Amino acid sequence: MGATLERDIRERFRRSGYTLTSQRKAVLEALGESRGHPSAEDVYLLVKQKNPRVALGTVYQALGVLEEIGVIEAKHWSESPTRYDLNVGPHLDIRCLRCGEVSEVPGVHFENLEDSIRAATPYEVTRATVVVEGLCPACHAEG
Repeated sequence: MGATLERDIRERFRRSGYTLTSQRKAVLEALGESRGHPSAEDVYLLVKQKNPRVALGTVYQALGVLEEIGVIEAKHWSESPTRYDLNVGPHLDIRCLRCGEVSEVPGVHFENLEDSIRAATPYEVTRATVVVEGLCPACHAEG
């Protein structure tokens, strides 16, 4: 975790009234070390490597707090477990329809998507997401 990100996370915890416990820090570190957008079970297995006594429920609770205070974002796709992302800024994700791997798509920007939608509708827009799905290179090669 970079120094700026760690300062931002500590500030979010301070403002929220929550404490950055060792379990929450372990979950954050696992998210930072993981490839792609891991599920809660993936995070649990990473945390368990360093702390064999951690419980799955503890990981779920930590993920819930981290999402609530805006440190991470939960990604929900049909037929796939919820995935977690440290990148809460505007970006585009792509999900493999076969293996479920999730990656970020570099170079595609849509920072003003919510503003554009707000201007085009009378709805109160609270969140805008774009779902991109396809086959990852490994699954595509399998045919």
